[in-house]
Amino acid sequence: MNLWSKIIQSLQLTLLTDPQTLQRDIRGAYCGDLLSDVLAHASPGDLWITIHRHRNIVAVASLVNLSGIVITGGRTPETDTLETAEKEGLALFFTPLNNFQACGRIYALLSDYSIM
Repeated sequence: MNLWSKIIQSLQLTLLTDPQTLQRDIRGAYCGDLLSDVLAHASPGDLWITIHRHRNIVAVASLVNLSGIVITGGRTPETDTLETAEKEGLALFFTPLNNFQACGRIYALLSDYSIM
């Protein structure tokens, strides 16, 4: 089972974009809801965990070259967010887990892979 599959299973993720968007390597993770903070501190290849569901998250993820976005708390993205993610080839997910739960699980997984 590859890393994407393990993350999807562990975080109870639902992939909303084409499976082809899972081509980017995961190099870490970042949790934050202040867009300027994500721009300043997330690293290329990070999987971003957030409560936001609006189109601007895709713009931020593209600027930083993130591997994907996880929207937490069972929230689903706005229609234009999903459309923009598809155009950018960016993996977009939602999970019923809250930020704390999702971050704890991704930390444990990435630690096992010696990524963190």
